[in-house]
Amino acid sequence: MKVIASRANPFYKTLLRQFRVAGKSGELIWLEGPHLCQMWQTHQMGMAWLIFESSRLGDPAIEALRVGVDLEQQVCLSHDLFDSISSVQSHQGVLMVVPAPEVPSLVRLNCATVLLDRIQDPGNVGTILRTCAAAGTTQVICSSGTAAVWSPKVLRSAQGAHFVLQIHENIDLSALLAKESGSQDRLPVLATALDASASLFETTLPEQAVWVFGHEGQGVAPDLLAMADQRIRIDHAQAAIESLNVASAAAICLFEQRRQHRQGQ
Repeated sequence: MKVIASRANPFYKTLLRQFRVAGKSGELIWLEGPHLCQMWQTHQMGMAWLIFESSRLGDPAIEALRVGVDLEQQVCLSHDLFDSISSVQSHQGVLMVVPAPEVPSLVRLNCATVLLDRIQDPGNVGTILRTCAAAGTTQVICSSGTAAVWSPKVLRSAQGAHFVLQIHENIDLSALLAKESGSQDRLPVLATALDASASLFETTLPEQAVWVFGHEGQGVAPDLLAMADQRIRIDHAQAAIESLNVASAAAICLFEQRRQHRQGQ
């Protein structure tokens, strides 16, 4: 086990450099807090480092994480050093540095899928991922301009949903929909929109679909709307409320779909 208390330590400097680019495509992923770390151990294989604050040695949650981790992969940092690489102000004293999960290079639309079109807020992205996992979606495909899904903020918001989803980033959604339009096993594409749309609660939804949720202010891009099989809106009780938060809209749509097909109904 590495025990580090000096900022001059070369290994600590390497950690600090990695932390500054955490979540960027092709980089190692940083998982912070016992819950995310435990979720990773449950669902994934592979780890670079298990890092914890020295004062937390003996903490049952951290000791449980250490079981089965090679001592050479364990790093014990002083309080000040751990503070410097933590992404939260009131941290829980433990994080993991892990390799990004591998995803197939071929992207298909033949399973329950959500497309995220330029959704910029990390909290919204993480909440949608969490909703997808809970509602039975298996794949999430993100356009360029969508918040980096492996960033610390999105990871915290998703609370482990990443580990049960197949996630693709920086995909040209227009090109993907065009390519898949002729596929016999491509699922129906449903896009949320206010204009020329059908009411969610008056529509018989397919059991599985490709849902498209768009930019917080602009909604789904026009070219994607044009390729959708159906446009869906969520009717509001108050006309003064023009639109819902995109994460709220996604939750309503996905769980209405799940409700309609509960127990085969």
